Amino acid sequence: MFSRKQYHAFKGFTSLLNPKEFGVRNLQFGILNLPPESTFFDHSDACEVALIALGGQCTLLVGHNGNKANGILGERAHVFEGDACVAYIPHHTTYQVITTSESIEIAICKTPSETDTAAVILDSGGYVTQEDYYLFISENNFSAEFVGEAVCFYRFQNENGSVKLKFVDTDKNTARIILRNDELLVLPERTEARIMSYEGVCYQLSVGLYHFY
Repeated sequence: MFSRKQYHAFKGFTSLLNPKEFGVRNLQFGILNLPPESTFFDHSDACEVALIALGGQCTLLVGHNGNKANGILGERAHVFEGDACVAYIPHHTTYQVITTSESIEIAICKTPSETDTAAVILDSGGYVTQEDYYLFISENNFSAEFVGEAVCFYRFQNENGSVKLKFVDTDKNTARIILRNDELLVLPERTEARIMSYEGVCYQLSVGLYHFY
C-alpha cells in the first residue's frame, strides 16, 4: 500500500523515509534546510547518496584520499526556476555542505550500494548513466508511471495546489490519491502510480532505483 508524509521545513535535516518503513527496503529520503553561514557534515556509509538542490546555493566538499569532488551545488532560487543541480556520492565517503550568504534546501536520497564510482557534482540539467549509479532522479515528468520502490515529492507555487494520482497495489486494487503542498508519496515494490491531473503550478521530484535488488 502507498504511504504519504507531510514535510514541514525546519533548520537542519528532516528524515522523511528510512529503510523498512512503509514496505520500502532500500530507499532513504529527507530534506536538508540550512541557513546562511552554516555547515552540515555526513558520511555515506554503505550507501550511494544523491543530493538534489531544491533552492539556493552552497559549497560541497566530497570525499577524502583519492575520491574527491569539490565545487558549487545549486543554481536556482527555488524549484520553479530551472533544473536542479545534483551531486552523486559513492559509498564510504564523507561530504560537507557549507553555505555562505545564501540559505539552501537539498533533498538527500540514499540506497545501499557497493559500486565503486567517482563522486560528481553536476551542473543544472546534468545527468549520470544507469551503469554507474543505482538512484534514478527525475523532475517534472508528469507523464511518467512510477513503479516502486519510489518516492515522489510535490510542491506548488500556490499552497492550495494539489495533484491527483491513480495507485495500483500488488493485488491490482486501485485507489485515488490527492497530494498537496510539500507532501511525499512512498511506493513500495511491485506497486504503481501515475498522475491523473493537477491544479496549480506543480513541481514534482521523483526518486527510484535503476537496479532492483
